[in-house]
Amino acid sequence: MLATMSGGRRLVVVALGLLALAGCGAVDVGVTAERSQGAAGPAPASTDAPSPAPAPDPSSDSSAVPVVTDNGTPDVVPIPPSSGAIDFGSDKPARDYDAYLDAAFADITRYWEDTFEPTYGAAFEPVAGIYAMYPERRDDPQSCDGPIGYADVEGNAFYTSCGDLILYDDAQLLPDLVQRYGTAAVAVVAAHEYGHAIQQRAGVFDLDLPTIETEQQADCFAGAWAAHAARGEGEVIRFDDADVKAGLLAMIEVRDPPGFDSANDPNGHGSAFDRVGAFQEGFINGVDRCAGFIDDPNPRIDLQFLTEDEFQSGGNLPFDGILAALPVALDTFWVPALQNGNVAFTPPTLQAFDPAGAVPECDGRTAEQLANNATFCAASNTIVFDQVFATKLYDGIGDLAFSYPIANAYSDAVQTAIGSPLAGEPRVLLSDCLVGAWIVDIVPAFDANGNPQVDAQGNLLARNPKQEILLSAGDLDEAVVTAVVLGDEASTTDVLGTAFEKIDAFREGVLGGLPACQTRLG
Repeated sequence: MLATMSGGRRLVVVALGLLALAGCGAVDVGVTAERSQGAAGPAPASTDAPSPAPAPDPSSDSSAVPVVTDNGTPDVVPIPPSSGAIDFGSDKPARDYDAYLDAAFADITRYWEDTFEPTYGAAFEPVAGIYAMYPERRDDPQSCDGPIGYADVEGNAFYTSCGDLILYDDAQLLPDLVQRYGTAAVAVVAAHEYGHAIQQRAGVFDLDLPTIETEQQADCFAGAWAAHAARGEGEVIRFDDADVKAGLLAMIEVRDPPGFDSANDPNGHGSAFDRVGAFQEGFINGVDRCAGFIDDPNPRIDLQFLTEDEFQSGGNLPFDGILAALPVALDTFWVPALQNGNVAFTPPTLQAFDPAGAVPECDGRTAEQLANNATFCAASNTIVFDQVFATKLYDGIGDLAFSYPIANAYSDAVQTAIGSPLAGEPRVLLSDCLVGAWIVDIVPAFDANGNPQVDAQGNLLARNPKQEILLSAGDLDEAVVTAVVLGDEASTTDVLGTAFEKIDAFREGVLGGLPACQTRLG
């Protein structure tokens, strides 16, 4: 986030459950971003829809929160060689995930055999070839432009209509994804690339759409197939909650870097917020919704770095700066809202604690319940937060990662003030939604021509010009990653919501504002 001073105007009043709350409507989409350091390199010459090399791991610092997972021993599925979907070549070093990925591609093919004609009204033909690529490979696959070697694929997985082929880097990219996220992540990558083959068969490439639009649709197709696996409809591949989480992590891994011009760059694939959103849209609403992306694309938010200082800092305020500014930003949004609804509300105060020391009293909660999070304590009207955990979030992910759990606890204070009847997981998920609605308040303001709005002193303005901090490029991705960190491991846990559920609720608030959150009150 970037601090900025701003002038004043009143907010629009909308309804939320028991009272009228101040808020904004849906966020504008299509605001272009400036390209930042760390952008993906040039695409392979023969591809229609290349994937960028993986983005840096935000948890690589030893002090960072581990936001990626290693499933230890990859799944091994005994698929007979005669039914293999992948051309492994004769020289390939064996990988533990070979049979699993082969089974995944076979299942994805069967899925489209069942789904393509009902969706598009035409007969389906499987892709001509799926190839594992590695430096030792001697029998290079042939495209219409000639042979494709490992150097053309290194660091990538992609589909090319020039030969109707899917190729993937089996020496670097996939082993790394499997080691960090598990085999389900590479199955989702496979489903995404097969989605591009579906686009070729559906004539989508003939429309000459921006890359970002075809990438979003392929992410949606991957989500639709993942739901099929989660419902147990595949013959071999079955997804549990951990596998769905791995799919989300795969979407996060191949996001564009903060500030990347996803809307206009030919390599643009979308932010984590956008890619996860497209995946979830397919997972929840199915392949018909994905097919509709061409005429009704999923909403996107493309934020830009607006100043040189913001670019140099990566959009992050100092830890102490955001600690001071965050309560003000939350008060600026919520206090007028509750006053307009004639609700008595005293903003909660923040209290940091070290879990290795004395733990504050918080409505009878134990030290274990308070650790690794921020919690609203109704009796003392305080938000207590684990400072060690908050520091790790900040160092490993960014300032909105540190802000997210505090804003979530503040939303719990709002629910207490309005008499929300919710408890447990539904209450936490409503708070996730309300955090998203608050985020809208600090989105930078733009005029009809896409120019950033400033006050008389030249300071950048948020949508609510009373706000003194602005959402920056990459902040929404930080929130998405934080939801992965905080989410329950299984849907049956029903405490905080799974990563999938938390991200879905947060996106609901960002894209629909407070009216969208209202539906969660029942």
